[in-house]
Amino acid sequence: MTMTNRRSFLTAASSIGAASLAGCLADVNVLDESGEAETLTDSGADPDENSSADPNETESESDDEPDSDESTDELDHLPGETIVDFEDLDSWIGMAGQGRIVDEDDDVYAGSRSARITAEEGIDYAATYRTYSDGLDLNGKNLSLAVKYMGRDQFDLTVQLLAPNSQNVLSFRRSLTGPADAWQRVDLGVNAVDTQPDLQNVQEIRIIGRRRGDESGDIEFLVDDLRAVDRPDRGAVLLLFDATLESHYTTAFEIAEEFGYPGVEAVIPEAVGESGRLTLDQMRELDDAGWDMAARPRTGAQFLHEFSTEQQEGLIRRTKAYLENRGFEDGARHFVTPKNLVQAEAMEFVREYHEQAFRFGGAPNTIPTSDAHNLGTFGGTGSATRHFVDMAARYNQLAVLRFEGIGADGFDEGEFRELLEYIDEKDVDVVSASDLLERDA
Repeated sequence: MTMTNRRSFLTAASSIGAASLAGCLADVNVLDESGEAETLTDSGADPDENSSADPNETESESDDEPDSDESTDELDHLPGETIVDFEDLDSWIGMAGQGRIVDEDDDVYAGSRSARITAEEGIDYAATYRTYSDGLDLNGKNLSLAVKYMGRDQFDLTVQLLAPNSQNVLSFRRSLTGPADAWQRVDLGVNAVDTQPDLQNVQEIRIIGRRRGDESGDIEFLVDDLRAVDRPDRGAVLLLFDATLESHYTTAFEIAEEFGYPGVEAVIPEAVGESGRLTLDQMRELDDAGWDMAARPRTGAQFLHEFSTEQQEGLIRRTKAYLENRGFEDGARHFVTPKNLVQAEAMEFVREYHEQAFRFGGAPNTIPTSDAHNLGTFGGTGSATRHFVDMAARYNQLAVLRFEGIGADGFDEGEFRELLEYIDEKDVDVVSASDLLERDA
């Protein structure tokens, strides 16, 4: 991407994609983490049926207007506008045989009420939906949602828009790798598209929660403040390189330079200068070429939350200080989560010391972001990588591709070049982490 395109990205208008979920009890395909299609089926449902779980529910009970009474002051800092505030759940229905939805007054993200969605052990997923008989116009929008999941380290969230029916669906799927038992905003990236959704006529929004990792136990999560924001003019791709490997300089950098692409290097201070790792001089050359040297603490075989409170704070603080003391102040603003899992205590320190944070999400992200500390990444070498780049280009979202070794010690050099050529053909800007912050400033 040329410098002109990068400047265009920095000045582009932002947008939060409108992602919702449709309540038709029919089979819907979504893309799992491997990039394979998976069918979402409601127990005993007729694929041609378009009725609610309760036959006594009528269309007139569905409010077709976006919710607009959400408290403003506490949400003024967020991009876009609220389309569902979950203050009134009369229009929301638990999907047949797949859990239930109830009011939650004591644990809210904003306003006075959120929605609690649950399913007992043995039920595959917990799901709820609402219908819009006159259609909801989410054309040109991106979505974000406030979520709090309980009782497990990881969680799988899907939001779907049926536009106008179960044959025309836009799906957003995000793997959440912490923090558990704490509210977070999720910028919903498009995961899959069935047929040709008409986003000017969204008839249903569906929200689905699944277990991830540990398949035992109940499913329980809260949702609040579904927001829509205008999409930017173009999508974006960010190339994230983990582990401070020498091949990021000797191989990836050389190829990326041919395209004028910046990158983000996740720097482990203790690894710098070791055999097979980046040297300080190499890091400075990358920095001079527009790369960000981001902070990535060394935790060994442990997750960050397995350290004491004092150790967590020290790891995060010292890693940032290492970069700042060596002239990488811009890169030090960004945090890359070691081993991808983070819990609430460490997240507080990340927010205190850093302006932006990355961890595994398994899909693209909405831009502009509603939470810069919850940017999801996915593997740059996986079978779904090009598909997610396509989704970022089509829906003007952000795809963060994460790499480890390039060349002899990892992803084939030729395949890496072919991937960058593929990206170069798409209507996206390739940006650094600092570009993202400057665009949202």
